[in-house]
Amino acid sequence: MMDVKQLWNQRIGAFLKEAVGYSRYIVNSGTIVFLVFAFIGASYYYSVLLEKLPRTYPVEWLIVLLFSLLLTGGKIRTFLKEADLVFLLPLEGRMGPYFRASIVYTFVFHALYVFLLLLAVWPLYTHRMGESAESFLPLLVYLLVIKLVNVAGRWQEQRLREQSARAAHAGGRWLANVAVLSVLFSQGFVLGNMIATLLFFVVAVFYYRTLSRQYIHWEHLVQIERRMVSTFYSFVNQFVDVPHIENKVRRRAWISMLVDKVAFVQRNTYTYLYGKVFARSDLFSMFVRLTIVGLIVIGLIRDEWGKAIAYFIILSLTGTQLSTLRQYYRYVFWTHIYPVPSTARQDAVVRVVFVAMIVQSVILYIAVLVPFTVGWHLVIAPVIGIGFSYVYSYRLLRRKLQEN
Repeated sequence: MMDVKQLWNQRIGAFLKEAVGYSRYIVNSGTIVFLVFAFIGASYYYSVLLEKLPRTYPVEWLIVLLFSLLLTGGKIRTFLKEADLVFLLPLEGRMGPYFRASIVYTFVFHALYVFLLLLAVWPLYTHRMGESAESFLPLLVYLLVIKLVNVAGRWQEQRLREQSARAAHAGGRWLANVAVLSVLFSQGFVLGNMIATLLFFVVAVFYYRTLSRQYIHWEHLVQIERRMVSTFYSFVNQFVDVPHIENKVRRRAWISMLVDKVAFVQRNTYTYLYGKVFARSDLFSMFVRLTIVGLIVIGLIRDEWGKAIAYFIILSLTGTQLSTLRQYYRYVFWTHIYPVPSTARQDAVVRVVFVAMIVQSVILYIAVLVPFTVGWHLVIAPVIGIGFSYVYSYRLLRRKLQEN
């Protein structure tokens, strides 16, 4: 008879062993050093912001928004595989210990995120609340309890067959979290907050018991696990080759049409191929997210040096992320027999990365202009954008491609 608890231990052990093996590549890449410098810079501008921010400014709504999204979101890590649809599905009645271990594992990781976010917003919270601010530890414990309830709710929602139903239930949890957190971060542990929390738990108990009567949606859990594994490999792939990475393809006709403008000649074979990859893969989503974050961060910074440094950091992050473009189709046989020079693949990757970085540098320059004050940063930013884009793509990235 299969021991489901032992099965869980085997699968979590195999994943942790693989994750630890990849971690040394991440450490050797210099990412940790970069994060340390980024943290130091962010801490400095954070302190400057607090000095200039009026105490009456309603920052509690920003804190509520951040925590409501964090407490509501998140996926349950189950480590299920395709074959489990055949071999484990008949054992659903005995899978309780396995799935409880999954919930605990997920909660532990999410608890770390809650702790880090509270640590990040704590100076902002105490600056706003002053003497009426709650203590750190009780606030953390309260948020962790709410997160545990949300993780349990997330698990029960995975039983639903329709995506719209799961989204509606998640939306309901988000509204409940906003209601409770709004009272907490504006008034503290007052009677109204305790009543709202009690109602939150009462509704949650009946809500979860109702959903628990439905069967587990195994196919959906396997799909979630596949996406989470793909996300993990995509992250690791930025530092070391991961041959078995699973790539997602999205249509995105509006951006793909721009790639269709590439001249239809033999030398542009790989340029067309990798242009389509950029437009239809997760790389484009990453590119958009980094650009939006860059616009917000650079726009909020008033110091000229700060704008220039943030501008350079965002471009650096984008270049590092886009360098994984070289891994696409690397292990596909047919792309290696095209009747084009072998160096055409490298040239195409470099060209696509360079164009993407130039486009981003132009967009980010809009944030550099804010608040439209004359300064040397207005001249140096384009130099940084064009210069770094060229050096990274045509020098650093090309050298890395030649070494591989």
